[in-house]
Amino acid sequence: MRVVAIEEHHTIPEMSGSMDLSWLPSEVRGRLRVIPAAERLADMDAAGIDMQVLSVVLPTPRMLPAETAVPLAVKANKELQDMVTAHPDRFAAFATLPVTVPDAAAAELERTVGELGFVGAMIHGTIGGRFLDDPFFHPILETAARLNVPIYLHPAPPPKPVADVYYNGFKDPVNQLLATGAYGWHYETSLHAVRMIVGGVFDRLPGLRVILGHLGEGIPFHLPRIDDKLPQSATGLPKPVSGYFREHFWITTAGYFYDGPFRLTRETFGDDRLIFSVDYPFADNRRAADWFDRLTLTPEVREKIAHGTADKLLRLR
Repeated sequence: MRVVAIEEHHTIPEMSGSMDLSWLPSEVRGRLRVIPAAERLADMDAAGIDMQVLSVVLPTPRMLPAETAVPLAVKANKELQDMVTAHPDRFAAFATLPVTVPDAAAAELERTVGELGFVGAMIHGTIGGRFLDDPFFHPILETAARLNVPIYLHPAPPPKPVADVYYNGFKDPVNQLLATGAYGWHYETSLHAVRMIVGGVFDRLPGLRVILGHLGEGIPFHLPRIDDKLPQSATGLPKPVSGYFREHFWITTAGYFYDGPFRLTRETFGDDRLIFSVDYPFADNRRAADWFDRLTLTPEVREKIAHGTADKLLRLR
Protein backbone atom coordinates (compact mmCIF):
# COMPACT_ATOMS: atom_id res chain seq x y z
CA MET A 1 0.00 0.00 0.00
CA ARG A 2 1.31 3.44 -0.95
CA VAL A 3 1.91 5.77 2.02
CA VAL A 4 2.19 9.56 1.68
CA ALA A 5 3.15 11.89 4.54
CA ILE A 6 2.48 15.60 4.08
CA GLU A 7 3.87 17.51 7.09
CA GLU A 8 7.54 16.72 6.66
CA HIS A 9 10.04 19.47 7.31
CA HIS A 10 13.28 20.83 5.94
CA THR A 11 15.23 23.99 6.64
CA ILE A 12 17.85 26.25 5.07
CA PRO A 13 20.72 27.88 7.01
CA GLU A 14 19.30 31.40 6.76
CA MET A 15 16.18 30.28 8.64
CA SER A 16 17.58 27.65 10.98
CA GLY A 17 20.01 30.26 12.26
CA SER A 18 17.03 32.34 13.42
CA MET A 19 15.67 29.52 15.60
CA ASP A 20 16.94 28.07 18.85
CA LEU A 21 17.18 24.39 17.97
CA SER A 22 19.74 23.57 20.65
CA TRP A 23 17.21 21.61 22.70
CA LEU A 24 16.64 19.18 19.84
CA PRO A 25 18.72 15.98 19.66
CA SER A 26 21.63 16.43 17.27
CA GLU A 27 20.34 13.74 14.91
CA VAL A 28 17.05 15.62 14.52
CA ARG A 29 18.87 18.85 13.72
CA GLY A 30 20.96 16.98 11.18
CA ARG A 31 17.96 15.47 9.43
CA LEU A 32 16.49 18.92 8.88
CA ARG A 33 19.47 19.72 6.65
CA VAL A 34 20.12 16.48 4.79
CA ILE A 35 21.19 17.30 1.24
CA PRO A 36 21.50 15.14 -0.74
CA ALA A 37 18.48 13.37 0.67
CA ALA A 38 20.01 9.92 1.21
CA GLU A 39 19.39 9.75 4.97
CA ARG A 40 15.86 11.10 4.65
CA LEU A 41 15.06 8.55 1.95
CA ALA A 42 16.57 5.74 4.01
CA ASP A 43 14.37 6.72 6.96
CA MET A 44 11.34 6.73 4.69
CA ASP A 45 12.21 3.33 3.22
CA ALA A 46 12.71 1.78 6.66
CA ALA A 47 9.20 2.86 7.68
CA GLY A 48 7.49 2.11 4.37
CA ILE A 49 6.76 5.74 3.50
CA ASP A 50 6.68 6.28 -0.24
CA MET A 51 6.40 10.06 -0.52
CA GLN A 52 6.94 13.14 1.63
CA VAL A 53 5.44 16.54 0.91
CA LEU A 54 8.25 18.82 2.04
CA SER A 55 7.97 22.20 3.73
CA VAL A 56 10.49 24.62 5.17
CA VAL A 57 10.16 24.60 8.94
CA LEU A 58 8.98 27.66 10.83
CA PRO A 59 9.65 30.53 8.42
CA THR A 60 7.89 32.95 10.80
CA PRO A 61 7.66 36.68 10.08
CA ARG A 62 10.66 37.22 12.36
CA MET A 63 12.64 35.20 9.80
CA LEU A 64 10.92 36.86 6.83
CA PRO A 65 11.13 40.63 7.38
CA ALA A 66 9.60 42.53 4.51
CA GLU A 67 12.94 43.77 3.15
CA THR A 68 14.38 40.26 2.78
CA ALA A 69 11.25 38.10 2.60
CA VAL A 70 11.09 37.65 -1.16
CA PRO A 71 14.69 36.49 -1.81
CA LEU A 72 14.58 34.21 1.24
CA ALA A 73 11.36 32.59 0.10
CA VAL A 74 12.72 32.16 -3.43
CA LYS A 75 15.88 30.55 -2.05
CA ALA A 76 13.90 28.18 0.17
CA ASN A 77 11.64 27.21 -2.71
CA LYS A 78 14.62 26.66 -5.02
CA GLU A 79 16.07 24.18 -2.53
CA LEU A 80 12.75 22.37 -2.27
CA GLN A 81 12.48 22.34 -6.06
CA ASP A 82 15.93 20.78 -6.33
CA MET A 83 14.94 17.98 -3.93
CA VAL A 84 11.70 17.32 -5.80
CA THR A 85 13.44 17.38 -9.18
CA ALA A 86 16.05 14.89 -7.97
CA HIS A 87 13.40 12.50 -6.60
CA PRO A 88 10.05 13.33 -8.22
CA ASP A 89 8.54 9.99 -7.19
CA ARG A 90 9.49 10.53 -3.53
CA PHE A 91 9.01 14.25 -2.85
CA ALA A 92 6.51 17.02 -3.49
CA ALA A 93 6.53 20.48 -1.85
CA PHE A 94 4.55 23.20 -0.16
CA ALA A 95 5.78 26.69 -1.03
CA THR A 96 7.35 29.07 1.45
CA LEU A 97 5.74 32.48 0.99
CA PRO A 98 6.96 36.01 1.86
CA VAL A 99 3.81 36.49 3.92
CA THR A 100 4.87 39.90 5.24
CA VAL A 101 4.41 41.19 1.66
CA PRO A 102 1.06 39.70 0.58
CA ASP A 103 1.15 40.76 -3.08
CA ALA A 104 4.63 39.26 -3.45
CA ALA A 105 3.47 36.16 -1.56
CA ALA A 106 0.57 35.74 -3.96
CA ALA A 107 2.95 36.07 -6.90
CA GLU A 108 5.33 33.51 -5.39
CA LEU A 109 2.46 31.08 -4.82
CA GLU A 110 1.41 31.55 -8.45
CA ARG A 111 4.99 30.92 -9.61
CA THR A 112 5.70 27.89 -7.47
CA VAL A 113 2.42 26.19 -8.31
CA GLY A 114 2.31 27.16 -11.98
CA GLU A 115 6.00 26.81 -12.90
CA LEU A 116 7.46 24.44 -10.29
CA GLY A 117 4.50 22.15 -9.67
CA PHE A 118 4.24 22.78 -5.94
CA VAL A 119 1.07 21.48 -4.32
CA GLY A 120 0.13 24.42 -2.08
CA ALA A 121 1.76 26.54 0.60
CA MET A 122 2.51 26.33 4.30
CA ILE A 123 1.94 29.40 6.50
CA HIS A 124 3.17 29.50 10.08
CA GLY A 125 1.34 31.31 12.87
CA THR A 126 0.43 34.95 13.14
CA ILE A 127 2.03 37.58 10.92
CA GLY A 128 2.93 40.86 12.54
CA GLY A 129 0.25 40.28 15.15
CA ARG A 130 -2.37 39.55 12.49
CA PHE A 131 -4.29 36.39 11.71
CA LEU A 132 -5.25 35.35 8.19
CA ASP A 133 -8.79 36.69 8.63
CA ASP A 134 -7.27 40.17 8.24
CA PRO A 135 -8.10 41.55 4.75
CA PHE A 136 -4.39 42.37 4.43
CA PHE A 137 -3.80 38.72 3.45
CA HIS A 138 -6.62 38.43 0.93
CA PRO A 139 -4.24 38.33 -2.08
CA ILE A 140 -2.59 35.16 -0.73
CA LEU A 141 -5.82 33.37 0.08
CA GLU A 142 -7.54 34.45 -3.13
CA THR A 143 -4.64 33.07 -5.14
CA ALA A 144 -4.72 29.75 -3.30
CA ALA A 145 -8.47 29.44 -3.92
CA ARG A 146 -8.11 30.36 -7.58
CA LEU A 147 -5.28 27.89 -8.12
CA ASN A 148 -7.22 25.20 -6.25
CA VAL A 149 -4.36 24.47 -3.87
CA PRO A 150 -4.58 24.30 -0.06
CA ILE A 151 -2.92 26.35 2.63
CA TYR A 152 -1.35 24.23 5.36
CA LEU A 153 -1.84 26.29 8.52
CA HIS A 154 1.06 25.35 10.76
CA PRO A 155 1.79 26.56 14.30
CA ALA A 156 4.62 28.91 15.16
CA PRO A 157 6.09 30.32 18.38
CA PRO A 158 3.76 32.96 19.84
CA PRO A 159 4.46 36.69 19.65
CA LYS A 160 6.77 37.86 22.42
CA PRO A 161 4.07 39.71 24.45
CA VAL A 162 2.02 36.49 24.54
CA ALA A 163 5.00 34.36 25.45
CA ASP A 164 6.03 36.75 28.21
CA VAL A 165 2.63 36.47 29.91
CA TYR A 166 1.53 32.90 29.22
CA TYR A 167 4.73 30.92 28.79
CA ASN A 168 7.21 32.35 31.23
CA GLY A 169 8.51 31.68 34.71
CA PHE A 170 10.27 28.36 34.14
CA LYS A 171 13.69 27.34 32.99
CA ASP A 172 14.21 26.75 29.30
CA PRO A 173 13.48 24.59 27.45
CA VAL A 174 10.25 24.34 29.51
CA ASN A 175 9.12 27.87 28.62
CA GLN A 176 9.81 27.25 24.94
CA LEU A 177 8.12 23.85 24.92
CA LEU A 178 5.02 25.09 26.72
CA ALA A 179 4.73 27.90 24.19
CA THR A 180 5.10 25.54 21.24
CA GLY A 181 4.67 21.82 20.75
CA ALA A 182 3.78 20.84 24.31
CA TYR A 183 0.71 23.06 24.47
CA GLY A 184 0.58 26.66 23.30
CA TRP A 185 0.84 26.61 19.59
CA HIS A 186 -1.90 24.03 19.13
CA TYR A 187 -4.40 26.39 20.73
CA GLU A 188 -3.18 29.43 18.87
CA THR A 189 -3.59 27.52 15.60
CA SER A 190 -7.09 26.32 16.47
CA LEU A 191 -8.01 29.92 17.33
CA HIS A 192 -6.50 31.00 14.02
CA ALA A 193 -8.76 28.56 12.15
CA VAL A 194 -11.87 29.68 14.05
CA ARG A 195 -11.04 33.32 13.37
CA MET A 196 -10.83 32.61 9.64
CA ILE A 197 -14.34 31.16 9.80
CA VAL A 198 -16.00 33.85 11.90
CA GLY A 199 -14.13 36.50 9.89
CA GLY A 200 -16.01 35.36 6.79
CA VAL A 201 -12.94 34.20 4.86
CA PHE A 202 -14.70 31.12 3.47
CA ASP A 203 -17.83 33.05 2.53
CA ARG A 204 -15.68 35.42 0.47
CA LEU A 205 -13.57 32.55 -0.91
CA PRO A 206 -15.76 29.44 -1.03
CA GLY A 207 -13.06 27.48 -2.87
CA LEU A 208 -10.41 27.98 -0.19
CA ARG A 209 -9.09 24.81 1.44
CA VAL A 210 -7.01 24.60 4.62
CA ILE A 211 -5.04 21.77 6.22
CA LEU A 212 -4.52 21.48 9.98
CA GLY A 213 -1.96 19.13 11.50
CA HIS A 214 -1.74 17.46 14.90
CA LEU A 215 -5.17 15.83 14.61
CA GLY A 216 -6.85 19.19 14.21
CA GLU A 217 -5.02 21.23 16.86
CA GLY A 218 -7.67 20.46 19.49
CA ILE A 219 -10.65 21.39 17.29
CA PRO A 220 -12.27 17.90 17.43
CA PHE A 221 -12.51 18.12 21.22
CA HIS A 222 -13.83 21.68 21.29
CA LEU A 223 -16.05 21.84 18.20
CA PRO A 224 -19.44 21.06 19.84
CA ARG A 225 -18.72 23.71 22.48
CA ILE A 226 -17.69 26.21 19.79
CA ASP A 227 -21.01 25.67 18.01
CA ASP A 228 -22.89 26.14 21.29
CA LYS A 229 -21.10 29.33 22.27
CA LEU A 230 -20.67 30.83 18.78
CA PRO A 231 -24.16 30.28 17.32
CA GLN A 232 -25.18 31.75 13.99
CA SER A 233 -27.22 34.35 15.87
CA ALA A 234 -23.91 35.70 17.19
CA THR A 235 -21.66 35.21 14.14
CA GLY A 236 -24.18 36.16 11.46
CA LEU A 237 -22.75 33.37 9.31
CA PRO A 238 -24.97 31.34 6.98
CA LYS A 239 -23.69 28.07 8.52
CA PRO A 240 -22.57 26.92 11.95
CA VAL A 241 -18.83 27.00 12.61
CA SER A 242 -18.70 23.19 12.41
CA GLY A 243 -20.13 23.34 8.89
CA TYR A 244 -17.17 25.37 7.70
CA PHE A 245 -14.70 23.04 9.37
CA ARG A 246 -16.23 20.00 7.69
CA GLU A 247 -16.37 21.68 4.28
CA HIS A 248 -13.07 23.57 4.09
CA PHE A 249 -10.59 21.78 6.36
CA TRP A 250 -8.52 18.62 6.13
CA ILE A 251 -6.74 17.11 9.15
CA THR A 252 -3.43 15.26 9.41
CA THR A 253 -2.02 12.91 12.02
CA ALA A 254 1.31 14.77 12.19
CA GLY A 255 2.97 14.18 15.55
CA TYR A 256 -0.21 12.78 17.16
CA PHE A 257 -0.07 9.00 17.29
CA TYR A 258 -2.75 8.46 19.94
CA ASP A 259 -5.75 6.20 19.50
CA GLY A 260 -8.33 8.16 21.50
CA PRO A 261 -7.76 11.54 19.80
CA PHE A 262 -7.68 9.76 16.44
CA ARG A 263 -11.08 8.16 17.06
CA LEU A 264 -12.54 11.53 18.05
CA THR A 265 -11.08 13.19 14.95
CA ARG A 266 -12.62 10.48 12.72
CA GLU A 267 -15.98 10.98 14.40
CA THR A 268 -15.76 14.76 14.01
CA PHE A 269 -14.43 15.10 10.46
CA GLY A 270 -15.06 11.75 8.78
CA ASP A 271 -12.63 9.45 7.00
CA ASP A 272 -12.52 11.54 3.81
CA ARG A 273 -10.85 14.44 5.64
CA LEU A 274 -7.99 12.58 7.37
CA ILE A 275 -4.44 12.37 6.00
CA PHE A 276 -1.49 10.43 7.37
CA SER A 277 1.54 12.53 8.33
CA VAL A 278 4.60 12.16 10.53
CA ASP A 279 6.01 15.64 11.35
CA TYR A 280 9.49 14.44 10.33
CA PRO A 281 12.13 14.84 11.66
CA PHE A 282 10.53 16.08 14.89
CA ALA A 283 8.58 12.81 15.03
CA ASP A 284 9.84 9.38 14.07
CA ASN A 285 8.79 7.76 10.80
CA ARG A 286 8.78 4.26 12.23
CA ARG A 287 6.71 5.22 15.26
CA ALA A 288 4.12 6.91 13.03
CA ALA A 289 3.96 4.02 10.57
CA ASP A 290 3.77 1.35 13.27
CA TRP A 291 0.94 3.22 15.01
CA PHE A 292 -0.96 3.61 11.75
CA ASP A 293 -0.50 -0.07 10.93
CA ARG A 294 -1.99 -1.08 14.29
CA LEU A 295 -5.18 0.95 13.85
CA THR A 296 -8.33 -1.04 13.21
CA LEU A 297 -9.42 0.28 9.82
CA THR A 298 -11.11 -1.23 6.81
CA PRO A 299 -8.84 -1.56 3.76
CA GLU A 300 -10.79 1.20 2.00
CA VAL A 301 -10.40 3.66 4.88
CA ARG A 302 -6.72 2.79 5.34
CA GLU A 303 -6.07 3.53 1.66
CA LYS A 304 -7.83 6.89 1.93
CA ILE A 305 -5.85 8.02 4.94
CA ALA A 306 -2.55 6.57 3.73
CA HIS A 307 -2.59 8.23 0.32
CA GLY A 308 -5.97 8.52 -1.40
CA THR A 309 -7.15 11.76 0.15
CA ALA A 310 -3.72 13.39 -0.14
CA ASP A 311 -3.45 12.29 -3.78
CA LYS A 312 -6.78 13.92 -4.57
CA LEU A 313 -6.35 17.08 -2.51
CA LEU A 314 -2.78 17.75 -3.64
CA ARG A 315 -3.06 16.21 -7.12
CA LEU A 316 -0.09 13.98 -6.44
CA ARG A 317 -1.00 11.38 -9.07
